[in-house]
Amino acid sequence: MVTYRMIPISSLDKILPDGGEPGMNRIDGPVTGLAGETVSFQLAFRLEGAAEELRGCGANEHVARIAVRSGLPGVPAESVHIRAVRDVPVEFAAYPNADDGAYLSDRPGLYPDLLQDAGGYVAFLPARWQSLWVDIDLPEEDDPATWNGELEFAAEDRDGRRVASVGVSVRRIGARLPELELEHTEWLYADCLAQWYGVPVWSEEHWRIVERFVRLTAKRGVTMIYTPLFTPPLDTVVGGERPTTQLVGVRRTNGAWSFDFALLERWVAMCQAAGISRFEMSHLFTQWGAERCPKIVATVDGVERKVFGWSTAAADPASEYPEFLAAFLPELDRELHRLGIAGSTVFHVSDEPTADNLDSYLAAKAVVSPYLGDYRIMDALSHIEFYDSGACEHPIPADDAIEPFVAAHVPGLWTYYCCAQTTDVPNRFMAMPSYRNRVLGFLLYAYDLAGFLHWGFNFYNTQFSLRPINPYVEPGTPEGFPAGDAFLVYPGPGGEPEESIRMMVMEEALNDLRACRLLESLVGRERVLALLNEGLDEPLAFARYPHSAAWLLGRRAAVDAAIERHAGSSRASSRH
Repeated sequence: MVTYRMIPISSLDKILPDGGEPGMNRIDGPVTGLAGETVSFQLAFRLEGAAEELRGCGANEHVARIAVRSGLPGVPAESVHIRAVRDVPVEFAAYPNADDGAYLSDRPGLYPDLLQDAGGYVAFLPARWQSLWVDIDLPEEDDPATWNGELEFAAEDRDGRRVASVGVSVRRIGARLPELELEHTEWLYADCLAQWYGVPVWSEEHWRIVERFVRLTAKRGVTMIYTPLFTPPLDTVVGGERPTTQLVGVRRTNGAWSFDFALLERWVAMCQAAGISRFEMSHLFTQWGAERCPKIVATVDGVERKVFGWSTAAADPASEYPEFLAAFLPELDRELHRLGIAGSTVFHVSDEPTADNLDSYLAAKAVVSPYLGDYRIMDALSHIEFYDSGACEHPIPADDAIEPFVAAHVPGLWTYYCCAQTTDVPNRFMAMPSYRNRVLGFLLYAYDLAGFLHWGFNFYNTQFSLRPINPYVEPGTPEGFPAGDAFLVYPGPGGEPEESIRMMVMEEALNDLRACRLLESLVGRERVLALLNEGLDEPLAFARYPHSAAWLLGRRAAVDAAIERHAGSSRASSRH
């Protein structure tokens, strides 16, 4: 007899097409979260039966509708969001010899990643586990009481007969999840969206699409947006170009520069309406050394042309770029003050310079420093010489190079990771288990970091932008990036972003951080650290943490239990 099976499992499980029954993190007790938190889990499902029965099964005849019945106070069934977890074909899973034992595999294959609305229907496939992703937005009401309830998920065949069902208990703790204090940026690429959807840059349709992606960044915990003053000089082969996406209009008439900030003003208003409160200006010099200029297009004496780019030596006075910046940056400063965002804006010189680029970085920095004295100038760089020499007062080291910066007590320290952070430390390649993505939240807390940066929210090109990619079929390319490094979201139909497992797990990591901050407000930082490090031989570190989803889930449960205990006693004390 053919049997439909459904099993509730953790959000941290990844079900590979050839994997066995998921059992490492099956949900037996209640799923718990704080008021205002999105909690996620999965429903694993498949069709079972004798071999001869399954041989005759076609997927089309075992399509089922997933119905939800809510027993949760204040949470109607329609507020439970269910998406299908889709496998994507990964050709390039990991760099050679990078597997440190904390990968699912380093081989090509199908990996679960894309979260896609399925209209409430799924196909139960014979003898193959798949999963549904379930999100519940717990109400934010400031209700001190906890409450329990159960969600029932029922699979109904075409005739409306129930063929499988499972219940999942959900428990909301009355304490409210605090606002995210972390400065968090995931670089959004407007050119990649114009390129994928085939729309002119800054056309009304392009603005509509960009706004949807920006709103999603804010919804999932991004607090700072990368702002393309000029076409970002990132991942572009020397001598090559990416589509022009500059927000600043530039004119030169009779040798004098003038600027139009209308598009920048629209950008700021759009981002603020979407929930973004901080801004970072695109890099003023090229990547990996600051030796050249970003591409800048201007109307010169009535004719539009490229006035700066790879051919221009950035800090050479003969290049006219220092003269341009001397005219532009004071005007930009006035505009940022007029828009009311000067105090929440940071600038970049060059992305990822190395120790060999220190001189060129210093030369470029000297060009812009006189005009940016009231702003933080921050750059992703991992060589302590930049901080020790004073070249960069606000360095952002990679998570595998952070320890010298921690030892130097850099104030307001951030971190980042990218394709190079392949061993030991957290990252979010598709071939990595989800705990390696989520542990970032506890580590951000343990190091008391002020910010996190990632370069790829929606980068749909190969490295150096040699060609565009289709992220649905080529999420990693041998020309540069392991699958999962370059983007967190997919460009869905109609200009709607489609999320990934990694996007949702990143939000869980940020919620872990927020929960730790809440507990700290109740019991103090030392007690929170003691709770996180309980049972460990050494304190948590970026290159040293338990490689275990169960450990991570257990620590979050312990944090929640402590919040509930101490928040309850605080309320009781306040009444006496």
